[in-house]
Amino acid sequence: MAERHNWRLIPNASGIENAPLLVVSHGFGTDHRSWRLLLPELLHHYDVGVYDLAGAGSNGAQSFEPDRHTLINAYADDLLDLLNEQEISRCQILCHSVSGMVAFIAASKSPSLFERIFTIAASPRYLDDDGYRGGFSQADLDGLFAAMEGNFEAWANGFAPLIVGESFPAFIREFTSGLLQMPAPIALQTAKFIFQSDFRNLLTDITVPTVLIQPNSDLAVPIDVGRYLHEKLAKSDLHILDSTGHMPHLTAPYAVLHHLRPYFPR
Repeated sequence: MAERHNWRLIPNASGIENAPLLVVSHGFGTDHRSWRLLLPELLHHYDVGVYDLAGAGSNGAQSFEPDRHTLINAYADDLLDLLNEQEISRCQILCHSVSGMVAFIAASKSPSLFERIFTIAASPRYLDDDGYRGGFSQADLDGLFAAMEGNFEAWANGFAPLIVGESFPAFIREFTSGLLQMPAPIALQTAKFIFQSDFRNLLTDITVPTVLIQPNSDLAVPIDVGRYLHEKLAKSDLHILDSTGHMPHLTAPYAVLHHLRPYFPR
């Protein structure tokens, strides 16, 4: 598991013995390197475990099993198997986007494993529903999937600026490159089950304290989604970022850290 998912445990930089462990879990189209701007400060307080989701990173094609990775649940099983392999019985986890639901599913199966869950721009459902604004209509998603199938490279080049934000050309290029690193069939299969998923019924079962970090202008995850999560999760704090785009850990790292700091171990 560790080699397939590029697992690496980075010791804290403060010389703390038995420091708490923070696992960081990235979103679609990126890999563990997307956390690099937060890592220097995180490593003052934690030992940090980094890994790549199936289909992502340098081993993406080897770690992705098309017959098994058909639901987000398989990614939660990967996470649990990885932590078990590393003999980790207690940790905190910081997640971006789809990894928020990965962590919630894992926590529903093994709540004692997680001391706290931090999420950035997480969503239990991307599709609009009666009384629920997820951000996309079914027609939106059908068009997205058709564009991916028709010309994957052109889709990636058009999708990245919308998700990252037009004001961040360097990160647009990085996200585009991350998308194109994924084989198109893997990217399409993954996008379909992410964007068509619905985990709203899971939320009331989550007992792990959760910190929700929600950009106030995010095309992929509207601010209403952050408020919905806060309402449904029994033990949650909601922090609204004054930021644009779906990747504030890259485009607004200091703002993200500002909201994380109150929860760092003393």
